[in-house]
Amino acid sequence: MKRITLSILLICGLALSPAHAAETANPFAPPNFPLPKFKDAKFNVMDFGATGNGLTNDTPAINQAIEKCNAGGGGDVVFPAGKYSAASIHIKSNARLVLDMNAIIFGALTGFDAPEPNAFDKFQDFGHSHFHDSLMWGENIENFAIIGGKINGGSIGHGDPKPGGGDKLITIKVGKNLHFEGVTHEKGGHFVYLLNDCENITIANVAIKESRDAVDLMGCRNVQIHDCHFTGCADDTIGVKSDYALGRKISSANIYVWDCYFESGCNGLQFGSETAGDFRNVNFWNINIGRAMKAGIGITCNDGAIIENVNYRDITIKGAASPIYMLITDRLRSGDPNKKIGTIKNVKISNVTVTDCQPGRQGPVFPSTISGRPESSLENITLENVKITYKGGGTNGMADIVPPYPKDYSPRSLGPRPASGFYIRHVKGLTLKNVEFAFEAEDQRPPLVVFDVDGFELDGFKTQKPAGIETMRLEQIKNLTVQNSPDLATRKAETIDKVKE
Repeated sequence: MKRITLSILLICGLALSPAHAAETANPFAPPNFPLPKFKDAKFNVMDFGATGNGLTNDTPAINQAIEKCNAGGGGDVVFPAGKYSAASIHIKSNARLVLDMNAIIFGALTGFDAPEPNAFDKFQDFGHSHFHDSLMWGENIENFAIIGGKINGGSIGHGDPKPGGGDKLITIKVGKNLHFEGVTHEKGGHFVYLLNDCENITIANVAIKESRDAVDLMGCRNVQIHDCHFTGCADDTIGVKSDYALGRKISSANIYVWDCYFESGCNGLQFGSETAGDFRNVNFWNINIGRAMKAGIGITCNDGAIIENVNYRDITIKGAASPIYMLITDRLRSGDPNKKIGTIKNVKISNVTVTDCQPGRQGPVFPSTISGRPESSLENITLENVKITYKGGGTNGMADIVPPYPKDYSPRSLGPRPASGFYIRHVKGLTLKNVEFAFEAEDQRPPLVVFDVDGFELDGFKTQKPAGIETMRLEQIKNLTVQNSPDLATRKAETIDKVKE
């Protein structure tokens, strides 16, 4: 059918757009989104008065070079070896900043542009609402790149800035054709990259050694991130998000992340918390997560979004406080007059190994969780070839706990779980195939607790558990199929009101 459709399009003289082609192709194939192109002209920042001595504020000279480059139709803005103190560099279209391997741009002590007013700032945190208080910022940018060298926060902090200070490194509001490659960030800020309503983005071979968030994609399309190394992040490494900072819902689509190493004091691979616009076709593979003090893989739907067609493959996770975490809440923080609770659907997680779970910033290790709501189920969720080794230590008294339905999106908001391995509720279409749990210490809770699922297939499920503890506890299950699972009876399309087995 796909071949016929493609042939018809070609006969009619129509071509698939790169976005549509990426969406219909293999989710684990690099999409090769187009890179920006630039003229051969070169503009050396030292020719405009930059010193690179680490003492003088070089912002005026850098901005003059970028302005001249833009006015002349574009080219390379060249930074020879040196240390460039700057505050609020103004990004322009058709400019490629090319840094010598020994060139460093860093945040000056003061002189940053003031945060611009935003009539919609009540719908997201301060850092997301304002863009001008950044080391570099631009609006309505097309064709821009930073290649090589180092860009460091300097005076930039992780929280809301004081007057004259900054809280972000690189911020672009509405951009197209953006390329960041071979850049090292030894010190970040609240964000290293904050990109809102941008498309055709490439981030490759970028290293981040310290920051709060590494990369926040706020309503972005056609994104490829690969061969990156992010460590020392106090919060999210890759945040796939969509807020209301621009006064409208903005959808995200066609995001690909592969061949990366991440360490996070929060979430390794994360949707949200800001989820005002919808998300479609987001794919992660060949990712090594060395620390995740909230969730290793986290998908939270809080502000009305539809999150769909999300794929994870070949993910290794260590040091996670909550290995896999999916949650729908009714926070609904946006200015959309027609907002309603969203959903998460068509998610496949395959070939995932989780070891060395560790207590995180919010408390103990939590079991993996898929939690919808009575009025909004998750749909079509598949886990295949997933092995998780937990700390264990849960008590029998925890097995009767019923977690609340919180507005807060964090794993601790649900409190203790009644399951040792996976707590699941309110799902339409759930497949666990070749899923295995192991425990470093004995846990008195049933490994699997599932409530209100329509269409549940359990195939090849294995788990450690103490003698006398049931393997699973099911309630209000329709169309249950169980096969190839030790200690469990084989079932086919059964309806279960309540069972302990």
